[in-house]
Amino acid sequence: MRQLRQVKLPAIVFAAGFAASAWGYFAGARHSEAEQIAQLQETAENYAFLLRNRLELYEGADRALGAFFSASSSIDAEEFDNYIGASRVFERLEGASSFGYLPKVPAADAGRFEAEAARTFPGYRISDQRAGADAWYPLYYAVHGTDPTRAGRLRGADFSSVPERWAAMQEAARRDEPVATAVHPALRHAAHRPVVLIFSPVRSMRTPSAADGQARGGLKGFVFSAMYVDRLFLGFDHGRLASLFDVEVFDGSLAREHLLFDSDGVSHALKADAAQLLAHRAEIPVANRTWLLHFYAKKASLASKAAWAGTTVLAIGLLLTLVASYGVAAWPRYVSRQRAMREFNERFAGFFEHHPFAVYAIDLEQHFIHANQQMARELGVGREALIGAPFEAFVAEEDRGALANHFKDVLAGKTVAYTTRLMRADGRCPDVSIVLVPMSAGSEVTHVLGFAENVTDRKQAEQALHESQQMLQLIIDNIPQSVFWKNLDSVFQGGNRSLLVEMGLDGIDQLVGRKDGDFAAWKDMAEHYRQVDLEVMRSGVGRMRMQATDLRKDGTECWIETSKIPLRDEAGKVVGVLAVTEDITARKYMEQELFRRANYDTLTGLPNRGYFNNQLEEAVKRAQRRGGLALMYFDIDRFKHINDTYGHDVGDQVIRMFAQRVRQVLRESDFIARLGGDEFVLIAEGLHQPGDTAVIGQKMVDAMVPPFSVGGTTLQVSTSIGIAYFEAAMTPETLVKAADQAMYDAKRAGRNCFRQAGTAEQPAEKD
Repeated sequence: MRQLRQVKLPAIVFAAGFAASAWGYFAGARHSEAEQIAQLQETAENYAFLLRNRLELYEGADRALGAFFSASSSIDAEEFDNYIGASRVFERLEGASSFGYLPKVPAADAGRFEAEAARTFPGYRISDQRAGADAWYPLYYAVHGTDPTRAGRLRGADFSSVPERWAAMQEAARRDEPVATAVHPALRHAAHRPVVLIFSPVRSMRTPSAADGQARGGLKGFVFSAMYVDRLFLGFDHGRLASLFDVEVFDGSLAREHLLFDSDGVSHALKADAAQLLAHRAEIPVANRTWLLHFYAKKASLASKAAWAGTTVLAIGLLLTLVASYGVAAWPRYVSRQRAMREFNERFAGFFEHHPFAVYAIDLEQHFIHANQQMARELGVGREALIGAPFEAFVAEEDRGALANHFKDVLAGKTVAYTTRLMRADGRCPDVSIVLVPMSAGSEVTHVLGFAENVTDRKQAEQALHESQQMLQLIIDNIPQSVFWKNLDSVFQGGNRSLLVEMGLDGIDQLVGRKDGDFAAWKDMAEHYRQVDLEVMRSGVGRMRMQATDLRKDGTECWIETSKIPLRDEAGKVVGVLAVTEDITARKYMEQELFRRANYDTLTGLPNRGYFNNQLEEAVKRAQRRGGLALMYFDIDRFKHINDTYGHDVGDQVIRMFAQRVRQVLRESDFIARLGGDEFVLIAEGLHQPGDTAVIGQKMVDAMVPPFSVGGTTLQVSTSIGIAYFEAAMTPETLVKAADQAMYDAKRAGRNCFRQAGTAEQPAEKD
């Protein structure tokens, strides 16, 4: 009868434990799935933020390209290609397929436009014209990011013939800002790949209006950028977004006909049970449209992880069940161990109970013979239940092999320290740091004393810090500027992807731990960079927007803008420097080009009227202090006769040659400008007396004596010059008026001479 009870009781314990483990399997799976969705929600929010930033860069690139064309009356294909190359848009923007320019071509003027375009692109023809239109918008300049031949195959196609594109172009012209199209198949693409284009209007320079002082210039055409929708979402962040989520994107509203992208081809957003899988939804503005993004957790991934969690709980439950069954069966042995425990308690009871760590003792077969209350709390079981139980029953299965090796070392008399995961009764697996100390009687180890510290919170904090650092790295890797940071010795501690690409490095390990002088491209400037770093770190004040020229990897010169700020620790102490650099060559080129177009005459290359007025005001201010200023106003004698007789092309050649001869006889400090037509002005400073102007005037008259040879025609050209010498209380306006009047005095005197304002007699005239 006694033997029957010994068999029946362990069986009952095993059956009850198995039932509890099965229940834990399903509860653990549900809990795991809920935790995964919560984690995915935060990740999806971060991706939505990065996508919004990336699409703003798309729109910004379109605006910049539109400004580039609006600022110029003529841009050739080479300038367009150089601009696209300098802006590095294909490197910075995933999904970007092409950028291009569509001029507005009136239907009546199509023949002339085709003939002009054929000079640059032989065989150019406008094709696919929009029926009944009074103007077409054919592709003229274009650069394709992955297929250079595609731009050539599409060149001349009228983009307004595609309804989605024509609608966006009309809206962009009305709003005068970038507008995106609805998704539609790529033009002349065999696979009908879905694309979205952003159109920006290109207008002529603005002119004043009587109503409000400003008016939009006339529409010259459009610039556009095109993006492959599938490449944008599947390739974003090297495909990590596509691996984590099923992404669905709708254009404007949640309707099947507005579906823009679906990564798995099954639209969950239009199903009734969509909320069970939805991780996050976001609205993202895209060039006057709104994209609705839905991030869905991948069910297969959730199921596999949930099953793993449930299986883990089941395994733990079964293991504990077996341990309990074994414990019931081994009760007699437990009684004998109790006696050993009492003896051990008498010796070490005070030490065990008051130690801040979990403390336990195990025999040579790794069975508990003692444990303090903290150890029982760590394992989630009663202390009495631990005595006689095998220690490995509370160790994760994958860590048991390492535990066996550590125990062998302890039995050899060594003290061992390691980290493992314990399995609590409630299914949780805390991380613990364990120290095992061999206890000896004479020369033999009799039992082992263990100290366990729960380090779960510390490891979670380390993991959270690691994930935070990864997210920060992800963000800075997706901005176009180069970012890096150094320690107090100017040794690189990190950098983003843009910096590695710029430096030609394969990985971050080739950057960290090195200095500027270790890189050939920066070796000559390393000491200067170090001094700037020291200044920022010592002063605690950043140095912003420092601009300097540099050389790219291919040897071409570029402009770099750098900002550096001090890095501080939690106590506010400076521990390094953070720098952001950006290639601003394209912006510099744009600024220089805009300045040239605003201040210089396109025919002669001389300063124009606006630039002259600014220079004259400054010259008058200087003359009020030290004098020595003269203004010469002159034109080409009988220029109207030259234009009427020989045509405007010859007239333009005469103006250019006239300006060149005048420049050849002037001093380096003299300022000459063309006011318009054949009228010119000269500002001469640093003169000692009014008579010095006669020397300059005579040189200018003499410079015109040799005949002008223009296209096989020989012309005799002369000039009439009016000179006004600055006197006290004169303004720029009165100085110009005096010089202008003196020029007309020279005209009345027979031309081909100069006259000084307020002087009756002049030097001898030239015939």
